[in-house]
Amino acid sequence: MIESNKWPLRLGALALMAAASLGQAGGFEDPLDVAAQKNVLAAKSPLIGVARAGARVVATGPRGVIVYSDDGGKNWVQGQVPVRTDLLAVHFPSPLKGWAVGHGGVVLHTDDGGKNWVRQIDGRQVSKLILAHYATGEAGQNYVKREQSLINGGGTQPFMSVFFETEQRGYVVGTFNRILRTNDGGKTWEPILQRVDNPKELHFYAISAGPDGLYMVGEAGSVWKYDSAADQFVQRPTPYDGTLFGIVVGDRKLVAYGMRGSVFLSKNQGESWQRIDTGGHAGVSGGTLLDDGSVVLVNLAGTVFKSVEGAESFKSFRAPQSMSYFGVTPADQNRLAFVGAEGIRLRGLAEVQAVAAPIRGAASGNAAQ
Repeated sequence: MIESNKWPLRLGALALMAAASLGQAGGFEDPLDVAAQKNVLAAKSPLIGVARAGARVVATGPRGVIVYSDDGGKNWVQGQVPVRTDLLAVHFPSPLKGWAVGHGGVVLHTDDGGKNWVRQIDGRQVSKLILAHYATGEAGQNYVKREQSLINGGGTQPFMSVFFETEQRGYVVGTFNRILRTNDGGKTWEPILQRVDNPKELHFYAISAGPDGLYMVGEAGSVWKYDSAADQFVQRPTPYDGTLFGIVVGDRKLVAYGMRGSVFLSKNQGESWQRIDTGGHAGVSGGTLLDDGSVVLVNLAGTVFKSVEGAESFKSFRAPQSMSYFGVTPADQNRLAFVGAEGIRLRGLAEVQAVAAPIRGAASGNAAQ
């Protein structure tokens, strides 16, 4: 089963690829130390993360692949990437400056819209940073012990999501309560593990923001809202015990989504949640907010859902040549960009508008089964 609370990749991205990369001459090369290989079929191979960079669309995928298009998806160019790790998420706060994250705890940065990328930090450096940051004080000893155990085992933790509020201030989040923040565009990073109400050290799968604030989602139906006054991420849990893979933050509405077709709506910043029945059981793996305030979701079964009535119900759409979707973002005012098991595709909004009858939301407070 792809859907699991122990999902190691963002949105099931999966069990798509092998766990390690074999280098030349039959020897093993750490994917953090070798550049991504060029692949003429990169845009038609599995891709995981997608974002808009001004008029450009940028997508990330396994083995360090990053592709971008400036002509509406007719042509795709592969970016220059210094690592061969699986890249799970990407975000651009401006057309030129962007960040991508993934396995090996890697954080990549571009200042030319995705053409060329540099490594700002990776899991090996993050471990040293955490050890140094929490070296003094009794409160941080649990973080030190866990990190030292990770180092002794020769492992690193992945970053699953990235979000930048501005070109300077941003966050990267991952498994086991892993969260770093920068206030200088990634030149330096600060661990803020203690600033999340997460005593069980649940995984974070996504971080996003919008008119209603800054939020994270993760395991056990968990949602966290950032309280700027307290500088703390405060729990706003849903009535669900499964994993949430993402959240769309609109104006006076939140739409959280995840395993087994689970979709939840909140109109009061996460104080209470209403379960929305999408009519399917496949994991809802990606979502985005459109300019008109409507929400588009995608799932692993290749179905697209578009909200009506303020996201209290959704209409479904399935293209003739569908695929398992991992993410979606507006490509421009008229099109959506989808990434998934067969690469990246752009479809017109008008195509998604021609959808089936709406699916009504379930009663407030119901938990998914």
